[in-house]
Amino acid sequence: MTDRNPADKKCLKERFRLLMSRDKKFVRLAAANSSEINKYNENTLSTLALLGTLLMLMPLIAVPFSNTKRAAVPLYLVTGSLSLFLYLIFKLKSLKKYTMIGIYAFCSVFFAFAIYLSVIHTPHMRATVLLVAFCIVPISFIDRPLRMNALVIFWLIIHTILAFKLKPQYALDDSINSISFAILSCFIGNRMLWTRVRSYEAQRLLTIQKGTDVLTGLNNRRKLFETMAALETTDVTKPSGILMIDIDHFKEFNDRFGHAAGDKCLRQCGEVFASFAADYDIDFYRYGGEEFVAMAYGYDMEQLFYLAENIRTAVENNQIDELDTTVSIGVAYSGNMKVRNYENVIDQADREAYKAKDLGRNKVCLSKYDPDRYVTYHARHVH
Repeated sequence: MTDRNPADKKCLKERFRLLMSRDKKFVRLAAANSSEINKYNENTLSTLALLGTLLMLMPLIAVPFSNTKRAAVPLYLVTGSLSLFLYLIFKLKSLKKYTMIGIYAFCSVFFAFAIYLSVIHTPHMRATVLLVAFCIVPISFIDRPLRMNALVIFWLIIHTILAFKLKPQYALDDSINSISFAILSCFIGNRMLWTRVRSYEAQRLLTIQKGTDVLTGLNNRRKLFETMAALETTDVTKPSGILMIDIDHFKEFNDRFGHAAGDKCLRQCGEVFASFAADYDIDFYRYGGEEFVAMAYGYDMEQLFYLAENIRTAVENNQIDELDTTVSIGVAYSGNMKVRNYENVIDQADREAYKAKDLGRNKVCLSKYDPDRYVTYHARHVH
């Protein structure tokens, strides 16, 4: 026995470590997909609370025809009222972030209702509604498995204690049935939780992959056109300007040093742009070849010009294998004006980029967007 105890303790510690490691992994996946999970839980709470309210009407309607239902009228009224309260209060936008509290509150109301029916209202009968609660709760929403299992175990213990106290003739049967259903539902619920979260993660990674340029890690052209479609059809924050960035002499660079060097140049430029995206309110997209598009948000005309200048300078200072790399940048400033077609803004930014090249490259040219005409704001010349 003395030889087995240390081994048993070690085994328990290892199982506990694996359990906590699995829980941490779930938390990471859930955090990465929190938006989708929150939507799912919000819909779940709304549906369950509304169903709970409507289902309480059925026994109330049956009251004139059933003495047992008449005795439980206060229970049905309280449960229905609480369900309706949860349904209405969590429709408020300010309380959406507390959806999980609402779900646990509803589940607790459901368990309390089922336990009351089992041990107080019908102590001469075996529990039935409670078994339904054990089946539904672990598969109805998405949260950390440990927390969901703890909820089920808590109410299982409460029911078992009350059953042995208040309905001893059926306590053992109810306990065995409840424990069996609780274990089975937690097992199935946990498996379903992981399946759902992994499905969200796969969808998220696929979305990122579809919208990401493999070489530079920036958004790709497909993502750009999806963004433009959203800008033109939905009420989202609009960019105050669009930049067209063209790497100078890239074709000659490619021909002279090879495609591997060209790819390295694109990657390093992508890293520069990504650093600006992290520090400023600007999104970058690889437009094609050596061309990049950027959408800047919340800048006036002068701020936008100097942001473009900072980008140009950062690329110039970022030498690739001790070789100078420069960009010509065209900027179309749209400000707060309503834009019907953002391809026109990109086209104007592209024309400004050509102006910058005509002026000797490694420059920024900016104009105010106008559907009918261009008004050149400024061109920076670098000697």
